Amino acid sequence: MSSDVLLQAHGVSKTYSMSLSPRERFFEAVFGWRPNKPHHVVLEDVDIEVRRGETLGIMGRNGAGKTTLLGILGNVIEPSSGTITRHGRIAVLLAVGAGFNPQFTGRENAELFCSLMGLSNAETAERMSSIIAFADLEDYFDMPLRTYSSGMMARLGFACAIHVDADVIIIDETLAVGDANFRVRCYERIKHMQDSGQTFLLVSHSPNLIANFCTRTIVIEKGRKVFDGSPLDGLNTYKDIRENLAAGKKPATGGVNGSDLVASKLRLENVRFNEVTGDNGVKRGILTCELFAEADVANPVVSFGIRNQEGIVICSYDSERDANQLKPLSSGERLPLVLQFDNILLAGAYFISARVAEQVGDVTLTLGTHHNVARFDVVSRGTNSGLVNLNATLATATASHNDGTSQVAIG
Repeated sequence: MSSDVLLQAHGVSKTYSMSLSPRERFFEAVFGWRPNKPHHVVLEDVDIEVRRGETLGIMGRNGAGKTTLLGILGNVIEPSSGTITRHGRIAVLLAVGAGFNPQFTGRENAELFCSLMGLSNAETAERMSSIIAFADLEDYFDMPLRTYSSGMMARLGFACAIHVDADVIIIDETLAVGDANFRVRCYERIKHMQDSGQTFLLVSHSPNLIANFCTRTIVIEKGRKVFDGSPLDGLNTYKDIRENLAAGKKPATGGVNGSDLVASKLRLENVRFNEVTGDNGVKRGILTCELFAEADVANPVVSFGIRNQEGIVICSYDSERDANQLKPLSSGERLPLVLQFDNILLAGAYFISARVAEQVGDVTLTLGTHHNVARFDVVSRGTNSGLVNLNATLATATASHNDGTSQVAIG
């Protein structure tokens, strides 16, 4: 194994007995004896490798097996089969408050956490002031954990995890319960630690978190790994699974990009992208395509989304919300479409994706998804940076007044 590999899981599976008999469950837990009773499969034959310095994002629906997988990787849960190889110190933050004693104070729980991570009493004492400062719990730090809110528990847990010199930090949706200011501080600290080579495993349903922080993404569906690759492609796969399940379709469990989820009843064809400069000097993006129906569709719906290379949605359009609804389509009919938008985006690569659907009553059923059907690049536009060009300028004040206001020279 490479020295850069900190965690490796091979053929990991986890099943739980569905037997209600205490005797049978006791023998299974202690001796591994399995009665001829149904078992619930949570994870099935999962392989994962985590290398030093990367941030691995894990996505999946509720119940897909994400938390169980993290528990196994963090040595909190024993797998039913498979092998786990770990190198270095691993800090695990699963459910909010998990591993903490509700009767202990925040300080006592912090000391216990550091002790479990292998820190000596002297090392714990050295870090305690930093833990207190980051958690920012004030007087609550010396009060029992049972008096804490979920957000306060998240503060304590994250503050402990980032101060124990762990080789791998595993975080399972813990940050989602914190307030906005605390989440910003956490994200800033994660970025800083990433720059220093820290390795993270993050579970999140947030596309922005996965796109902004992760170097690699895994998607879990029904206990199986269905994708392992770039964050952008992982987000597309996860979106496919959710949308097609909402439409009543069976999700893929062995593919990589979810392409076999796309239905053929309605789809986009002949997609082309062009860019022109308008009379006002603003560039306009123009995407032309055809909506093709292989069966009758009474109320067709099409949505377009523009994402940057980190997977963040810049703008989206949904015909369902447009006053001008698309006309019904008969089997074999084609409907030409033209999407236009002002391109005030700043430097970067951008991708256009589409979703085709049918509105049935008050429900919109997804019929197909088309990821990254077009790409366009924007070159640098002077002094502005970020996402969109707001034509920000800087001028010098020419005069100040007694009331504190000033006149500004424009131009």
